[in-house]
Amino acid sequence: MDMDTSAQIRRKLATLIGRLLDRCLDEARMIPTVLHRDEAIDILVNDPARFARLVQEEDAGKTELSRVDLTVKFDAGVDLGKLNRAVSPPLWGDHEADLGPILDDANHWVRTFSVYFGNAVTLFDKEFGKFIAKFRNSLEQSGMSLQVVDFTTEDAEVLENAASAHFAAGEFLYAFAFERLLGSQIMIRQVVNLPPGFSLRERLMRNALRDAEFAPALMRFVLRISHVSQGTWGDLVPPLVRLAGETSGEKGMEALVDAAERDVVFSCNLLERPYEDIRRLPHDERRRLLRARLDALRP
Repeated sequence: MDMDTSAQIRRKLATLIGRLLDRCLDEARMIPTVLHRDEAIDILVNDPARFARLVQEEDAGKTELSRVDLTVKFDAGVDLGKLNRAVSPPLWGDHEADLGPILDDANHWVRTFSVYFGNAVTLFDKEFGKFIAKFRNSLEQSGMSLQVVDFTTEDAEVLENAASAHFAAGEFLYAFAFERLLGSQIMIRQVVNLPPGFSLRERLMRNALRDAEFAPALMRFVLRISHVSQGTWGDLVPPLVRLAGETSGEKGMEALVDAAERDVVFSCNLLERPYEDIRRLPHDERRRLLRARLDALRP
């Protein structure tokens, strides 16, 4: 196989993998959920046309989860899209804040994220297997065999561009889910080796942190997803700490402390202390402790 043909196959493979990742991440958004009787009756009374449409969608999609209650498809992307947009109110004043709504949102996000990302992983594993079987057959018909493909930096940038499109739209969850699925073991072992030292997450973060509009939203997202994912995406925090300092110096680290201070769940987890104890700390002392713990996470 000559070099031009090999490069064409790698680029085609990268493009197809990017499209497959996008499709699986999009399909995973729609999660069947039970709309209980009181909710269904409320819709039936106030919006009969919508109720009829929901019943038709349940029947057409074969999503029935209950013989008594109505099953509808819930768009997880709408709720999880708030992870980088929702800004918490000040939490550390003289009077104790009402954490009820904040914790309710956090618990809702935990459940939704678990189902969404589990769906995405399951879909991708299934669809990627089908995709590789077709790709292998296509190569065999051309007299070639499929072996583990070593991507160059240029090949990997095809995938980076696909993930960056989500970043540009403020869809940080999709961009990092793209990165997670791209690095799944089944792909690395059987099909693709990314270039040595290539880190999609760091490339995405670095570009976002250089943009004054995106940096605060990225910080909110990474800190929030670290506890919404129940720690499984907590490995995004150390590179964020390092890159915040590298791209913007002291100003970047102060912005990161601001983001941490506004996320009560992250702050309590980071300092390993209850909210009431942290609230009683003087403002400067609280920020000093947060900064010290963040600096300790720097790789």
